[in-house]
Amino acid sequence: MTIFQKMILVPVFSLFLYGSFITYSFFEHQQSNKKIQAVRDSYIPVLEILNNNIHLFEQLSDTFKDTVLARESLWLVDALALKKELENNFVELEKFPHIIKIKQLNTIKNDFNHYYLHADTLAKDLLKEHATIHSEQNTIEDVEHYLHLSENHFQKIKYTVQNQFISTINNTTEVMNKLLFWGGIIAVSSVLLLVIVSFLLSLSTKSSFNSIIERTKLLASGDIDFSKRLVRVQQDELGVLIYWFNKLSDKLESDYLKLQTLSITDKLTQLNNRTRTDQFLPSAIENAKKHKQPLIFIIIDIDHFKKVNDTHGHLVGDDVLIMFATILKDSAKSGDYVSRWGGEEFVLVWQNLHFEPAVEKANDIRNMIADSHFPVVGKVTASIGLTVLTEQDDIEDLISRADKNLYQAKEDGRNRVVADS
Repeated sequence: MTIFQKMILVPVFSLFLYGSFITYSFFEHQQSNKKIQAVRDSYIPVLEILNNNIHLFEQLSDTFKDTVLARESLWLVDALALKKELENNFVELEKFPHIIKIKQLNTIKNDFNHYYLHADTLAKDLLKEHATIHSEQNTIEDVEHYLHLSENHFQKIKYTVQNQFISTINNTTEVMNKLLFWGGIIAVSSVLLLVIVSFLLSLSTKSSFNSIIERTKLLASGDIDFSKRLVRVQQDELGVLIYWFNKLSDKLESDYLKLQTLSITDKLTQLNNRTRTDQFLPSAIENAKKHKQPLIFIIIDIDHFKKVNDTHGHLVGDDVLIMFATILKDSAKSGDYVSRWGGEEFVLVWQNLHFEPAVEKANDIRNMIADSHFPVVGKVTASIGLTVLTEQDDIEDLISRADKNLYQAKEDGRNRVVADS
């Protein structure tokens, strides 16, 4: 993912999230409007009918009382009209079963009918001649009983519907409040997320750029520690830059190692050269003295090599040098150091090998050379000067003594090993 894609991802995601929320809020708002519409179309008419029922019932009970007190039987017609109006309201209420249960409504109608029958009977009986309240005591008790039941039913159903109405309004309001709350949360969270991601992205980008700049400075200033590589943690443009920077470091390291190898390797024989020997000897001497281990230093010179060049030419001489170097390499064991010293001279350094075995090994190499057949030239021999490191020796002492032994070998007739006496 590119840096641009990372930068655009959060705003796009935030817009998608907020757009989804807006869509969801729209549908919720539509639902709330429908609920409010339902309240307006259902609960308000029901409450109006219920309030009217309570008022009508109060009028009805007062009419029965007034009929008895005024002893006007004609007023019972008004009571019947009120009863029919109440019954019409009951029919209207049956149209709203989702608000008022039919069973509950039937209970109210049943108690109301009992009240009306008993009240109507009581009023008619009390209007008769010689009628007394005492004689109608049972009927009065029944009227009072059903009066209280009906009043309670009318009030209870009114409060039930009112509570349902208030609950519906409160739920709708709560939903809208939640939508507003979560809308604010999402908006603030989107802004915070955008800020945090942008900040972290800038830190990551800055860190990667600083790493590239710092490593480039080190390479430009000559730092040859090519083992350091930048860590590629992402696949964006910086990750690609780091990848190719590491590839460039690999190429520079490879070229450097090749140059380093060329600088310490003799081009003709592929042995270590004089420069490498000058680097190797000080550390080898220091290590031998530190661990109190023996160190053997040998200089080998090809006998009559000038005659080979003069007789057969320098190309043949080069072939002799190459084959000579091959013999020395083949005879070397792990840890042995082999180098071309210059011209036809070679150097061997043997570590942790004592004097007598070293002399024997040097003679084995001399015999191996003498027994080998060199193309064109035939037989080739070598003179060897061998010395062992002492506690007082420095590099010059070691080389000087080996060189002296080499010249002694030549003076003694060549093809021999001369070691310290």
